[in-house]
Amino acid sequence: MSEPVLLAILFADRVITENTNKKGIIGTFDKFISPIFPATFPAWAIYVAVTNIAGNHTFRINLTHVDTNTVILPINGDLNSVGLEQSIELTFNLTGIPFPYSGKYNLSVFIDNDLVGSRVLLVEELKNQGTG
Repeated sequence: MSEPVLLAILFADRVITENTNKKGIIGTFDKFISPIFPATFPAWAIYVAVTNIAGNHTFRINLTHVDTNTVILPINGDLNSVGLEQSIELTFNLTGIPFPYSGKYNLSVFIDNDLVGSRVLLVEELKNQGTG
């Protein structure tokens, strides 16, 4: 098998798939902020694109709290590519995902159990700003 090439990992407010199969990626970000933990954030989405693979493959996407190695979001599935030049786009619109801690989370993308890339999502605690 040729080595998969990761084209993109995006966190967004929403990913829309149009009738033409084009993707609309709305409101990208790299950080959540909450005054308390555990925290659950409004609906959000993950967009992943890979290329340079052909045939049937499995994928796994894990969102893991770095300090505790706690996986808070495991996603598994199958994908099929008709040729090496085809881009495979995976989109996940999510709700109700609890984040137990503030800190750094790592989204890792695996194809056939091989890591093809990752991206950090920061989850910060909102500190009381006080009133001077």
